Amino acid sequence: MKKLIYIIAVLFIWSCANGPSLNKEAAIDEVISKVAEFEKGENAIFKEKLTRYFDLLKLKEIHPDFETDLISQLQNLSQNEIIEIKNLEGVNIENITVVNNISTISDSVEKVKLTYNIVGKNFSKKDNIYAYKTTTEIIIDGYPVKSFDIKFAKE
Repeated sequence: MKKLIYIIAVLFIWSCANGPSLNKEAAIDEVISKVAEFEKGENAIFKEKLTRYFDLLKLKEIHPDFETDLISQLQNLSQNEIIEIKNLEGVNIENITVVNNISTISDSVEKVKLTYNIVGKNFSKKDNIYAYKTTTEIIIDGYPVKSFDIKFAKE
């Protein structure tokens, strides 16, 4: 029985020793790629929220019957007041870009500038908006997880 345990232990140690070893440069490259993936995901969330905001503005203009519900959803996405844009029917927003000059307002609030194009049938207008990202830490199953909320404002 002892021989069997020794053989299993030797095989276990030998199998662990054959794993690829990470050098310092490979570990740094892996961390950098994960940070880049996180930033791309965060930028996608800003773009998705801004697209949703403009879709709600269009719906409010096209379907005034649902204005009460749409206003409450728009207020959840607005920092101060709802941004009013007229004649949104047939208009889309494109080329949403997150500008990299992020300013920190407090330890939990960051201000991010987004640029975009309002594109209609016969025109294209470049505009910008500010997104306020509020980060909070919540506990899920005993583990701290960062959660954030995004609100938009014109300045």
